[in-house]
Amino acid sequence: MTKGSRILDRYILEEQLEKQGWTHLQVRVHGPHLIVCSQEDGERWNRARLTKVSAQYYTLSMANHRGKWESTPYRGTIGEISDLLTKQFAFALAPWPS
Repeated sequence: MTKGSRILDRYILEEQLEKQGWTHLQVRVHGPHLIVCSQEDGERWNRARLTKVSAQYYTLSMANHRGKWESTPYRGTIGEISDLLTKQFAFALAPWPS
């Protein structure tokens, strides 16, 4: 579980998010995590966190309305988790109304 593999996975996740048109989202690497955050009104808000748990698998946590991480039961490859995020959790990634 090297940082290099997380950086590659970061680019995969960013590409998937960009395909959805979500240009307000960024992905950053923080330890074993890939953190999806948004830039809203000049502030950064956490949205989702993928935690690397083995060479190829991540678990998914979502930020609640206060920004606290809440675990989900989901575990999968970067492709599986990014697909899950963009389909089943799209509501949590969408831009906030102004």
